[in-house]
Amino acid sequence: MGTVAVVGGTGRMGTLVMTELSAAGRTGVALSRRTGFDLLGGSDAELASRLEGATAIIDCFDAPDHRAASFTRAAQRLQLAAAAAGVERIVGLSIVGCDAPSLRSMPYYQGKVAQEHGWHGGSVPARVVRTTQWFEFARMIFHPVGPLGPLGYLGVVPRMRMRPVAGRAVARELVATADVAGGDREVAGPDEMTAAEMARTVFGLHGRRVHVLTVPTPFRGFADGALLPGPDATLDTARLADWAAEPR
Repeated sequence: MGTVAVVGGTGRMGTLVMTELSAAGRTGVALSRRTGFDLLGGSDAELASRLEGATAIIDCFDAPDHRAASFTRAAQRLQLAAAAAGVERIVGLSIVGCDAPSLRSMPYYQGKVAQEHGWHGGSVPARVVRTTQWFEFARMIFHPVGPLGPLGYLGVVPRMRMRPVAGRAVARELVATADVAGGDREVAGPDEMTAAEMARTVFGLHGRRVHVLTVPTPFRGFADGALLPGPDATLDTARLADWAAEPR
């Protein structure tokens, strides 16, 4: 129950993890390039010194160039620094289905698989938490085409099958995993839906009328179910409509 170092702690998920640590009465330290912690450029001694006193690491690092080589280097350097600092456990954030054969042509997913191998390739025990797409993803994948006057907006989304989950539920799972030993795990939301259904729900509950066009992508796994969790996944109970209706 010691200090948890959150790599990428000033980013989207890292910020949620820091909030969950605080809510649980835990001590968390946010580490990122913004705070001077650079997995790709800092010296080995600098990285290890910033991890001193931490019993666990939650790694939310995302390579800026999304290249497999960068993910590999970051994970391997984190393993070495963690071992030098006496860290007991690494918990890494990854994506459900990133190793699916129908998604092998997607460079970013190749990078996440490489990152997982890097976490598991060192002396510090590592667990990977794979997550489905977050509810927050709706705003990222909806691309407005133009206004339709009183009819609202027209936009496009990729053809995707998913079981999205609230970002804060993922953060809670990462924090809980940092305290226990065991194997890799998955976390997902309660309902399967398409990207178009998710976009309509999120924007509709915020009073925006949207007309969504679904477009194919070159990544077959988006539509064939590769992004759906396995039968042993932890399923959060928060539904998209409830999350979208919360004030922000």
